[in-house]
Order: sequence, then C-alpha cells, then structure tokens
Amino acid sequence: MEAVAAQSEYEKRAQERTALIEAILNSNASKKLIVAGPGTGKSFLFQQICKRRVGDAKILALSFINELVDDLSRDLHHLTEVKTLHSFALSRIPGDKNVFLELGSVIKRDYAIAFGEDVDFNSIFCNLIEAEEELTFYSNRRKYYNFFSPNCSVYTLIKIFEQDERKIPEYSQILIDEFQDFNKLESRLLSFLSKRSPVVIVGDDDQSLYDFKYAEPADIRNKHSSGEFETFGLPYCARCTNVIINAYQKLIKTAQSKGYLRERVPKEYLYFPSILKDSCSGAHPRIAVKRKVFQNVIAYNIEAEIEALFDPSASHLPTVLIICPLRKQIESVERGLRARGFKNIDAGQKYDHQIIMEGFNLLLKNSSCNLAWRVLFEAECDRMGASDRFEQVMNESFKSDTLFMNLLTVDERRTIKCVNAALRKIRDGKDVDGATMAEVFAVLGYNPVEIAQSKIRKEKMRSVSLHGRKNER
Repeated sequence: MEAVAAQSEYEKRAQERTALIEAILNSNASKKLIVAGPGTGKSFLFQQICKRRVGDAKILALSFINELVDDLSRDLHHLTEVKTLHSFALSRIPGDKNVFLELGSVIKRDYAIAFGEDVDFNSIFCNLIEAEEELTFYSNRRKYYNFFSPNCSVYTLIKIFEQDERKIPEYSQILIDEFQDFNKLESRLLSFLSKRSPVVIVGDDDQSLYDFKYAEPADIRNKHSSGEFETFGLPYCARCTNVIINAYQKLIKTAQSKGYLRERVPKEYLYFPSILKDSCSGAHPRIAVKRKVFQNVIAYNIEAEIEALFDPSASHLPTVLIICPLRKQIESVERGLRARGFKNIDAGQKYDHQIIMEGFNLLLKNSSCNLAWRVLFEAECDRMGASDRFEQVMNESFKSDTLFMNLLTVDERRTIKCVNAALRKIRDGKDVDGATMAEVFAVLGYNPVEIAQSKIRKEKMRSVSLHGRKNER
C-alpha cells in the first residue's frame, strides 16, 4: 500500500509540474518572466520552447558569461543560436571588431595619466552613468587602439539602436538566462531587443551574486511588479533532497522574520519526490554543520580524503585541485600539506604576467598594433623603473594618431622586437639561443630555475606511490 501511495504521489507531482510548464508554453504573452530557483527545470523549459518553434527562422538565447553559454548550448541541443550579450553585440556592430578583455583597465590608466584622476569605466558603462568627458576620452582611445572591451561593445550597440531603432534585429523568440545577474547596461540592451521580438526571461532574485559587475536583483523584481511581463513560477526542485529544501525554506522564513528580503519576489521552492531522492532523504534526514574547523587540521582532512578516494597501488598518482575561499589561506594549506609529506604542490599565482603575454599575442598577429606596443612598453618601463618615460610617450600619443611604436626610440623598440621574434620562433618550433632566451625570461618575468624544479618534481612523482613513500609525495 505504501508503494502504491508513493507512486501516486510521484505521478501527482509530475502532472503538476507538467501543467506549470504547459501554462508557460501556451501563454500568448509576448513578454514572459519565470522566477524560479535552482533545479526547477528552467533548461528543460527552454528546450520545450525551442522544440515548439523549431520551424521558425530565428531563435536567440542570451546569457552573460561564456561558461553559461556553453551549458545552455548543450542543454538546448543546438536548437537555437546561443551567445553572450557581448558576442551578440559585436556581431551586430558594423566593421572589423577586435576584443581585448582588459581594455577598460588600460584606458583607465591612460585617463589617470592624462588628467591625474582615477575613473571606473566599468561602473560608468554598467550603470549607464552620464559622463560625457570620460566617455569621449574612452571612445577616442578605443578607436586609437582599434579594440573593444565587452562592456563598451554592448554600450556601442545600444547607441546604434538609440539612433535608429530600425536596426534592432527581429527574432521569433529570445530566451534570456540568469537575468538576475544582468546589470543596467545589459538590461537596457534587452529592452531594445524586446521591442521587436517576444522574450522569455528566466532568473531568480535569490541567486543574485555578481555585484562586482554591478548586477542588482532589483531589475528582475521591477519587471515582476511592472505589469509589463506575465510572471510564472517553477516551484518543484528535482535536484535537491528534502532536507536541503526544508533548510532553504527555514532560512528564507528566518531572514524575513528579522526584516530582511522584504522586496524578494514571492516564490515557492518545493521538494520534487522520486524513488532515488526519497531513499537519500531517508538515509540523510539532517544536515550536520561543523561550526569550527581548526586551520591546522585542514591539511590532515585533505590527506584523509585523498587516501580514501584513490588506490594507493595505482601506477600513476592523481592530480588534485584544491580550491581555497581566500587567497591568504593558500599559503597555510600549502605549508600544512608539505609538513605532511606532500612535495609536488603548485600553489603559485599565474596571473601577474598575463597582460604581457596578451600583448605579445597581439603583436604576433599585427606587428604595428597600437594596443600591443602600449601594453608592452608600459611593462618594460615598469621593469626598468622608467615610469616617467612611459608617461611622456603616453602624453604624446594623446595628441596625434601616430603609431605608438613610432613614438619610441630605436633602442626602446629593440627589446620588444627581440622578444617577439623569439616567441615567434618558439611558436613555430624553431631553436632560440641561450642569450635571447635569458632576455625573454627577464621580460616575461619567468624564473627558469623554478620552472625546471617544478618539471623535475612532476617527473619524479610519476613513480611514487601514495602510501609506500609518503615523504616524497
């Protein structure tokens, strides 16, 4: 009898979930807003929308970062065109488009040299701040470098639409994922697109995490209360066990009782039963919270987990990724692991010289690239302690359209050209002499001794067993 009752409950919940999805699919509203938590079937909903419109000419799905685009493209089985907002914007801007992710930081430095002030261009773009002087400067420098940043590509497309709304493209359906993480700039672009195409927006104001990109949950809440959108819910979570759903509900209730989350969009978040999850829920009816973990036992626990997970007799040891929530914690975890006998540890930070390599990558593609020469010359001046010379050249570049490389002396160009030529040989599989390689290492900030030691450690570890020779891990 219990099994029959359980099966009946499964069928009832499945029918309820199906009815909710059908209500969304059958709605004639041109603007739909689905506010729903994780694991509630948002990707499945997108699939159903695309399948019903499979004969239509154009369906567009937009998200805000590449990782989400990859996930969404997989979920939709390539039934639609999936893009980030930035790649979509670039595809609609006429002419050749080059992208440099750190362009905003570069032009921020330019502005500081020109006017002696720090300006947050990301904030200006993302929050649609009226700053005519700053934006004019940014536009001039962007054109001088002939590159876009992700934010200024969206901003540029918005300006195109503002001048002529006939240039807004038309789609049979536009799907917007993770809308709670859109900022004012991105939301403004969506407002233009929704003028000529039906849109389905999916998001959850409880999951707004990207305040560093000026995303705010207020926008999805405003759309919910505006009356412009028809709002739907997907309450059933098929991902989590019952204990997690109950904990979530208690957390929300407690927060609201203390005066928080007053503007939150009301939504249900319910357990979706299944045989597997019911079994797991029964086996684990409570969440155990370890309130205090002493720093000196973290390495011990990591070691215990590694030994529990991997076969000590295996011929090859595993590579283990450890993610620390704080950068300062990395050093203490590394010390603890080394004290326990782990020696093959790579805890270095690898981002210091990224922009230098990006500069050389640009130079390999275009030997007169203004942006490449500007980035590399600043790095070289920093290395040589010649910041005054860099600022002098920068001020000269503000006054004319002269190629940046032509503002430098022959000697100043020599080192960059030498390293670039060496990198080209390395790329093409050709030999580079020792003296030139020493110069390459110096410019890139690489320590060949550390690189060699790391290589030796990795080669040595291939024949080391986890338990047999613990002191050499």
